[in-house]
Amino acid sequence: MNIPSRKSIIMLAAVLSLIGLVLASSLAGAAQVEPILVADNPSCEDLVPGTTELKVEPVADGTYSDGTLTVTIDVRDTADGPVFDFTANIGVDAVFVKGGNDGNLYLYNPEVTADTDLHAPVNPSNGTFFGLSHLLFCYDVEAPTDTPTPTNTPTNTPTNTPTNTPTNTPTNTPTNTPTNTPTNTPTNTPTNTPTNTPTNTPTNTPTNTPTNTPTNTPTPTPTFTPTPPPFQGCTPGYWKQSQHLDSWAATGFSPNQTLESVFDVPDSFGLDNKTLLQALSFKGGSGTTAGARILLRTAVAALLNSASPDVDYPLTTAQVIAEVNAALASGDRSTMLALAAQLDTFNNLGCPLN
Repeated sequence: MNIPSRKSIIMLAAVLSLIGLVLASSLAGAAQVEPILVADNPSCEDLVPGTTELKVEPVADGTYSDGTLTVTIDVRDTADGPVFDFTANIGVDAVFVKGGNDGNLYLYNPEVTADTDLHAPVNPSNGTFFGLSHLLFCYDVEAPTDTPTPTNTPTNTPTNTPTNTPTNTPTNTPTNTPTNTPTNTPTNTPTNTPTNTPTNTPTNTPTNTPTNTPTNTPTPTPTFTPTPPPFQGCTPGYWKQSQHLDSWAATGFSPNQTLESVFDVPDSFGLDNKTLLQALSFKGGSGTTAGARILLRTAVAALLNSASPDVDYPLTTAQVIAEVNAALASGDRSTMLALAAQLDTFNNLGCPLN
C-alpha cells in the first residue's frame, strides 16, 4: 500500500486489522494525524526507509534518548484505554504504537516535535484500545545548512623593509683653467687672457625614498566568555504526580488554584474554573479550544518551573504569564500551539527536582 508522502511505507493488512481500523475511526485520534493500522512487528526501516529508530519498551512516563533523539512520554488512562503524549528535541517522521498483534502508525509530513493522544489499535472484543506494548520513534537527521567554520588565522607578517637609499652624488667639477700666456716681445704686448671659467655644478640630488610598508596584522586577543550554567525545566508529567505535589510548596502556587486565578483565560474556552492540577492532564484534539488546552497544559508546568527557586528556568514567572495571556487572547490555534511547543522545549531541559 502506498502512502502519499515523501517517504514510502511498506505494510501488510489482515482481515482483523481492517475490522480494527473501522472501529478505530469511531474513537478520538491523535491531534496531528489519523493512525494507520500496520500488521506484525515492523521496524522503522520497514515503515519509513532511511530513518533511524528509538524504541521505548516498556512504555511508561519518562524521558528516553539514543544520544540524538530525545523524547519525553506522558501516559494517561482514559475511558477508551491508555493513550500517551510525546515531545521531542528534533523532528519525528513517524511513531509506531504496538499493541495486541498489530500496531498503529502515525505518519508525519512534515515532521513534528510533539503530538497528543496516541494509542494502540482497537481490541475488537471490547472496543477499547489495546495496552501499550512498545513504541518506535522514526526519525532522520537533516543535513545541516549553516555550518559556520570559524577561521581565525591571524597573519602577522610585518614587512618592515625601509629602503633608505639616499643618492647624494655631488658632482663638483670646477673647471678652473687659467690660460696665462704672456707674450714677452719687444712690443711688450702682454696677452693676459685668463679664461677662468669655473664650472662648479654640484649635482646634489639625494633620492631618499624610504619604503616603510609594515604589514603588521595584530593577532586578536581571545576573549574569555564564561559558559553560563544550563537551563532546567520539569515536565507536566512530573508536576502532576502525587509524589511530587510537595514540590509545589516552594513555588507559591497551589494544585487547587483555578486557571483564571493565574491566567486571563477567555470565557469562550470554558476552562476558567479548571484547576492548575487538572490542566496538567488536559488532552489535545482539533479546534481552537483544544489548542488552548494544549497550551495551558505546558503553561502550568512552565509557571511552576519559573516560580520554583530550585529550577533555573529560561523565563520568569511574569514572562510566562504575559506570553500565555497574549497567545490565549489571540484566539488563534497556530499561535497557541507555537507557544506550547516553545514552553514544552523549556520544560524538557532536565528536571533537578526529585
